[in-house]
Amino acid sequence: MRPQLFWGGLIVLAAGAGFYAILFLDIGIPLAVGGALMLTASFFLSERSGTILPPPGFRFCVFCSTPVPIDSDRCPHCNGLQPRGT
Repeated sequence: MRPQLFWGGLIVLAAGAGFYAILFLDIGIPLAVGGALMLTASFFLSERSGTILPPPGFRFCVFCSTPVPIDSDRCPHCNGLQPRGT
């Protein structure tokens, strides 16, 4: 079970039901259905364990988690400065 998906689905389901019941907004129906799908999927998906490693020759940007070449000073995605030696 994935607890993050469970609680996220519960929040989205409650927000959709609240929008529809209190404000009579039609956007509440897709939100409630999406929340119910997230809630249901949380019981069938196993929680991920272990660490995620970058591809060989790369490291993750400390700001946006994009794979950055080891010899690069800046991230191509967010253009953030990379610390040397990590």
